[in-house]
Amino acid sequence: METKIQRQLYETLSLIRHAELKIIEVYNSDVIQCPVHLSVGQESVATALCARLGAADLKFGTHRSHALYIANGGNLLSFFGELLGRKCGCSGGYGGSMHLVDPNRGLLGTSSIVGGALPPAVGAAMAVAHGRVVAVLFGDGAADEGSFAESLNFARLKNLPVVFVCEDNRYSVYTPQWKRRAAAPAELARAYGIETFVAPIEVANDVNALHELLDKPLAGAREGNGPIFFQCQTVRGYDHNGVRDDIAAGFRDPVEAALFRKYCPLKLARRALGHAAAEEIDSQARSAVEAAYAEAMACEPAFAT
Repeated sequence: METKIQRQLYETLSLIRHAELKIIEVYNSDVIQCPVHLSVGQESVATALCARLGAADLKFGTHRSHALYIANGGNLLSFFGELLGRKCGCSGGYGGSMHLVDPNRGLLGTSSIVGGALPPAVGAAMAVAHGRVVAVLFGDGAADEGSFAESLNFARLKNLPVVFVCEDNRYSVYTPQWKRRAAAPAELARAYGIETFVAPIEVANDVNALHELLDKPLAGAREGNGPIFFQCQTVRGYDHNGVRDDIAAGFRDPVEAALFRKYCPLKLARRALGHAAAEEIDSQARSAVEAAYAEAMACEPAFAT
């Protein structure tokens, strides 16, 4: 039998997936002129995290933050407006896919710079009141940057309520992690004395399991226990940038396609929810996406083309 939270989590997953399916449908027509970095295959991480956060908690994300924006309760019209370069966009149509904001719900920004969101998140954590946290999502490629080490060190030194969430899809663009790193991101976090959790893909891509895993550690961060670090092993369904199937094109190992088929977040969540309920939710998501996209297309452009 489905629970309320299982339904809510699947509703978010479905909305993210169908929003990105719409992007895939129209992207090659050039109606969206900004780069897009799809969250397909990774939706469960932002969904589970945001279900544990409130509007008073602060969030920072990366260039791949469609899932974060929508999971945080972002408005679909503002989302599509931003991608389409319309004034109704969340950044007025000037930021595009990589610069999504929603200050009223605590999303202070997303950065196109790899690792660029980490220092601002740590800085923001110095200002939040007790009982609030600052969450920052980043890819495993960010662990190759100096800002990663500096941010973890400072957060631990000052015992800040930062929730570091690494979306580990094993690739930095097309370079696999084993060619880049001598140690996994979680091992580096442990070296700074940060409480660390590694969620294998069967947990991280199972939104219900990850939602449960996040519970107690997040509560501890709210109570002043200092920063926490999650390495969530997941899988990228499409190209690093754009809508191409880069696995079929030979840029990533075919095992990645097998992982996506086996651990698709919607597929795993459907097992808990049930087919009929999932079909109903998917239908509602498609309708909401189509309506928001059509309304955004009718909005005034932010700049002359």
